[in-house]
Order: sequence, then structure tokens, then C-alpha cells
Amino acid sequence: MSNIDTNKLPSSTFNTSDKDAQNKQDNSAAKKVLDNFKTVDTSKDKNGNTVYQNSNTNTQELYNTYINGDLYKLSLHGANLFTRNEIDLYNNIYRFGLYNPYGAVTNLREYLFFTKPDLNIIKRDDLTGAISSYDLSEGLSGSTFWNEMLQDRPQTINLLQNSYSPGWNKLLQNSVISNLEIPGLEGTVIESPVNNYGVGFQYRGTSEASDDSIDFSLEFKDTKWLDVYYFFRAYEDYQTLKHHGVVSPWKGYITNRILHDQFAIYKFLVDEDMETIVYWCKLYGVMPMNLPRDVFSVADFSNGLSYTITFKAAFFEDMRKDILVDFNNLSNYYGKSTNGLGKFQLETYNSDTNTGDYRPAKSAYISKFRRTDSPTGWVYKLKWKGDIAL
Repeated sequence: MSNIDTNKLPSSTFNTSDKDAQNKQDNSAAKKVLDNFKTVDTSKDKNGNTVYQNSNTNTQELYNTYINGDLYKLSLHGANLFTRNEIDLYNNIYRFGLYNPYGAVTNLREYLFFTKPDLNIIKRDDLTGAISSYDLSEGLSGSTFWNEMLQDRPQTINLLQNSYSPGWNKLLQNSVISNLEIPGLEGTVIESPVNNYGVGFQYRGTSEASDDSIDFSLEFKDTKWLDVYYFFRAYEDYQTLKHHGVVSPWKGYITNRILHDQFAIYKFLVDEDMETIVYWCKLYGVMPMNLPRDVFSVADFSNGLSYTITFKAAFFEDMRKDILVDFNNLSNYYGKSTNGLGKFQLETYNSDTNTGDYRPAKSAYISKFRRTDSPTGWVYKLKWKGDIAL
């Protein structure tokens, strides 16, 4: 090993002259900032308001001078803190660690949105799929259960047949009380054949199998009228009748091989402002797999009535922009103004009372906003719409 000439290495310590020079530099920077905080001559106008004689030393300019000054940055650096524009995770290295309060993830809130299946409950035209009457489809018209559902619970049928009542399944969205667990990605390993020495290699395979055939569960809080229970009970009854050939999908779905009894779930995680989206994902081909009616085995519901439904999803995707586009299409939002007739935007917080704006919303949509501290220069926000100004 060759000898290293230490005389050519940069010194890691300050000698006396270096310390003096550093102190002079710090004092000069401090004096430069403090000189800006000179006494401001003021007077009173005829209304008694304070008037600054020197417009260059008003309060806002003094504040800006201090924030942008060397003394302020020196104080921050002494505590291993940095201004917003000094934090650059892609180009800077922070030798003693980094505390980044501007981009820290603290409290996130989850929002789930459920689409509707399109069960063949209300009769449709075989060719056009149009619904011209309020009659049950063939196979269901002779069912006592479905005739009672049609008469007593038409809103449940609205949630089960999207072609009859397009939109979101707000019942499930309002009733879910658990978080949606999402699958992790696990890569596979490809083994190569061994050579003459018995040595083989391993190659990194794909993780796409982790996004297929997803199993998960969600807990729902029900009411004394069993609104959630009737939704899943009707779904189970329809599946039984479909299995026995009593009812079948609309013919257009059979021709195009569309699964009419499945739906999708969108998940958004927003940060502490309750609207800036941090993470989003979508599950395709979702179908409930059980109905835990055993919860009625006991009569003690002191904590309310809730039960867990297990689901299976065909595919999972996250962080794709087309998910946001699909979401806006389902919400009938295409980037137009929400201040038109019959539509208005609900703010997350009431600026007058500085509290949450708890008015119920009718729909949600995604909008893009410019944000300079984001690496992309913009963020997506979850916004809400109402229908009648209150």
C-alpha cells in the first residue's frame, strides 16, 4: 500500500487563524442583518393610524430580510435544521441527518369509494339494454323475495343495478369502519441451470402475481333497519338464482363477456389538510364472498351491529393516473367548473369558523393543483361537490 501525503489532504480542523476568520464572517453576517432592524420613525395620520416614515423598513420587509438573511440560516444550521428551499433529496446530502417538517407524513385519512355491480334485476331490452319499465327481469318476477325488495327496498336495488341507477354505492362508503388492506409486492426468483462446476445463477423475476387474485375483508357498521345486511343478502340470493340458471346476465354482457356481478373499490389516503392525496389505488373485479348472519346468534348489541365481509378481487393497481381519470368519469367531472347550476364545491374547512365543514356531499372528484415544494411541481386533491347551496 502506497503512503498518503497528508499535507495534500484538506484539513478537518480549524487552526487559530481559521477560527478568527470564521468568527469575523459570522459577526459580519449578523451585523448585516441586525442593521436592517434599525429604529423606524413613525407618525400619526389624521385618523390616528401609524405611518412609517421609511417605507423600506416596514414590518413585512424586516421579516423577509430576517427570514432570507444569513443569521437566520446560521441559527437553523446550528440546530441541524433547514429552510424549505434548502431541502433537496435528489441533489443534496445531509451529513448529520435530515429533519424535514415540510414533507413529513403524519396523520393520514382513508377514503373508500365503491362502484355498483350491474345485476339483471330490473328488466332490460335485450338489444339496447334500455330500461323502459319497473318490472323484474325474467326469473325474478316469480320470486317473493325480489317482489318484496322491489316494493319495500327500491334503494337497495339501485345499489345492485348500475344500469338502472348509475353512480356510487354510498351506502357501503358511509358504513365501512375498517381500513382496506392492500397487498405487498413480492418478486419471484428465476433459477438458471447449473454449469459443469455445479454453479447456478439467480435472476430477479417479476412481482406481477402479487396484483392478481386478492383476498381482503372489510368491517361494516349496520343500522337497526339492516340496510347493509339487505344489500349483501340480496346479492347472495341473486348469486344462488344465477347458479341454478333461474336468472342470467343481460345478453349484451354475455356477448361481450363482461362480469356483471363484480364492482371496483377506490382507495385514497389524504394528508392532514384532508384533501391532498398522498396515495391512491384501485381494486378491480371485486365480489363479496360471505354473509356472516351468525352475528344474530346473540341478542347483545351493546356496541352496535357490525360484521366483517370477505372479498376477492381480480386485479390491483396503484399510483396510475388513469385511475384518477376513471374516478372523475364516474363522478361526471371532466375538469369543468363546479360553480355551475346545481353544483358547488364544498371546502374541507369552514374559513369563517375555522372548523370542519360537515355539510354532507353528493359526490367527489380529483383536481390538480400547483405546489412548488412538490418534486413534480403539483399535487392531486380530493374535492367534494354538493347539489344545493346551503
